[in-house]
Amino acid sequence: MKEARFRDEPEIRKRCIEFIVGLVKELQHRLPYYVKVLRLMSTMSVNECLQPIKPGILDLAKMFEQNDEVLTRIDFQWKKLHYTVWKKPMILLEVADYKDATGENPYSDICELALTVLSLPHSNADVERLFSHMNIVKTKLRNRMNNETLTAVLVVKYGLHKVGKCCHNYTLPADVLKKIGTLEAYKKYTTSQEASTSTSDSTAVEDWDLSEF
Repeated sequence: MKEARFRDEPEIRKRCIEFIVGLVKELQHRLPYYVKVLRLMSTMSVNECLQPIKPGILDLAKMFEQNDEVLTRIDFQWKKLHYTVWKKPMILLEVADYKDATGENPYSDICELALTVLSLPHSNADVERLFSHMNIVKTKLRNRMNNETLTAVLVVKYGLHKVGKCCHNYTLPADVLKKIGTLEAYKKYTTSQEASTSTSDSTAVEDWDLSEF
């Protein structure tokens, strides 16, 4: 047995070396890009946002937005963000809820970019965990569950976990309780469904008109 293990040792060492070399190559291939993204993400920290002189935001914005008009608005909003008097410390939710004298949010584009950037997972662990929870919610017995319902269940699940609550000890807001059992609770879904139906119908008409020619 000892002689057999001794003969297998070179092969084992060879495989270990090949595995480590492959791992290093993958790290070298992937790491530079992700390091660059993470460094640019640090630009959106609270301390950087409120500085009169701060790094530009366009390099980060171009990774998520291609429209030149939107990029111009993001750059403008980023440069004037420190002119507004914010509570200490400034949080993204406050910026998202901010309204000027006209009732509009002058920082809507930079908020959308920040939400997109800050929601990126820093590793595969969160994604793998999400797939595990998805398989728990959408089982073989629930195989007809649509994506909208699945998303809603997962959002509620993660939202309750974030505040340290569960379904048995969470108190629903009064305005939500009033909507239960009424058409108001399905208003958004009905509107989106009607819009989708009308779009598909118009597409069908266009296809029919084109086929006639």
